[in-house]
Amino acid sequence: MVTGTEGFSTQLAAKIWGHRFMDGQKGAEYVLEFLNVLAGTDYQLNADKYKRTKAESFRKFIFEGDKEGSKNDIVELEAEKKAELYKEIGDKDRVMVVREFFRNLEVPLYDGRGNLANRSWYAKSLYPLHESLLFFELRKKGKSISYERNFFARGGELYYLMLSYGTEGQDTIRKEIQNRIRELLQKNRSIENIVEKIKDILCDTESSDSDEALLKKDPNNGMECPELPITEHPLFTKFSNEFHQVIHLNLDVYEMFHLLISLVCFQIVRYMYERTKQREEDKITMFVDCLDGQVSQILKLSSQSFQQNEIMVHEKFDTELSQLFIDKVNEMGDIERKLTVWRNNPDEFFKQFGLGKLRSGKQRIIKLLNKCNAYDEFIEQMSSAIQEAVSSQLKKHQLSIIRGVVRDGGMGGFRTGTNYRYFMTDKFLEMLVLSNVKPQCSIEFSEFLQHIYEKYGFIVGEDQAKISGLYEKSKLNISYFQKNEYALREKLKNNGLLVEYSDATAMIRNPYHSVREKVSL
Repeated sequence: MVTGTEGFSTQLAAKIWGHRFMDGQKGAEYVLEFLNVLAGTDYQLNADKYKRTKAESFRKFIFEGDKEGSKNDIVELEAEKKAELYKEIGDKDRVMVVREFFRNLEVPLYDGRGNLANRSWYAKSLYPLHESLLFFELRKKGKSISYERNFFARGGELYYLMLSYGTEGQDTIRKEIQNRIRELLQKNRSIENIVEKIKDILCDTESSDSDEALLKKDPNNGMECPELPITEHPLFTKFSNEFHQVIHLNLDVYEMFHLLISLVCFQIVRYMYERTKQREEDKITMFVDCLDGQVSQILKLSSQSFQQNEIMVHEKFDTELSQLFIDKVNEMGDIERKLTVWRNNPDEFFKQFGLGKLRSGKQRIIKLLNKCNAYDEFIEQMSSAIQEAVSSQLKKHQLSIIRGVVRDGGMGGFRTGTNYRYFMTDKFLEMLVLSNVKPQCSIEFSEFLQHIYEKYGFIVGEDQAKISGLYEKSKLNISYFQKNEYALREKLKNNGLLVEYSDATAMIRNPYHSVREKVSL
């Protein structure tokens, strides 16, 4: 067990979800990481390792003047390199115009309250208009620059593995995903030419060997690598098919990037919920507030729906924590003898169970050590005490991961004075239609509502509220669900995704063409 309650939390999350998702990670970073990994494998979804790009001097050039770390230092490109830029590109004004162009491509990252995230220059990213603008987050310690693995190369690697597993046995879809992403990220050659010229001037070369990272365990190498607790699941195939459909829409890479943020975040949330279900047959439901928080009854019902799913996650972590403790105890053996040792030296107990940095709950655990005499009594009472001590960290770190992904994907969030609830932003709604309705095809609105209920568990209107049992449980008048459904219909209409032929007939349409259609002509 790792040291401290946060260690428990991280270890459990790795066991349930994979190694590992971070609560500070933003939705855009998941997509950027994935694109970095895929480009680093030369666009192969079955690779064992990938190359990383540092682009240190290029980034100093772009973000010169920004903060550097927590000590309020300011990043500055070396004087001789700036002089070389002026010499090769032209005067200072021309160089500043080039820099301003790239500065305007910075991907804005926001915290839970909608404020810009406070990131140093080496943790900032650019819109992936070309693969030459992809690079990994760095860590700066003194004058040393290395790769940072707290945010980058975590969730993006895990999502890569999901698509890798999801395309097993689907060779055509795998090849088409690989080729389409390559096409999107290599199309803007004019940007590539400018970036490569600046890198050449700055001598910003990449190492071919030391900058490789593993995607699969190598018994001869002790390097960390990403790992999902499962390699086969129907969700992974669904993720691959949805991803395949969205990326083949005839859109430019900038528009595609924003759709992918919603799609990838939504898929990660579904994966996390699926992995925390108590029983395989359980259906996860999400009641969506389509009235923008204007109707208190609908807002409250959506908040309750969100809270119920958080309770499900919390209960799963509690169950796994108890099992983790039992497994650790059984590994030690001869607990009666060890209890005598621990009573005399409680610090030894905390050390053996990785709780040396535990802040709250220590006294209760010490009392239990003095009280427990038998194995069964020790397991039952100590498991409960440790669970209580670690619970706050589980809530702080793991539930915040889901909240962040839900928020960044556009399928939920909160306003001041309210709890988290499910809703759908315009971009999320667009993604939902484009990933479920074939290009240039239509589907009846009522059929669409039933489809997203059966596939995802989304409850919006009257029919799904009755089928799920929510209507009866809520004790609300049916008119509330009807108003909620009508609000979604209006939102789809305003976004150009729904056409009304009459009060009774409304069709949801995917207005885009697929680039695959062009290829076949």
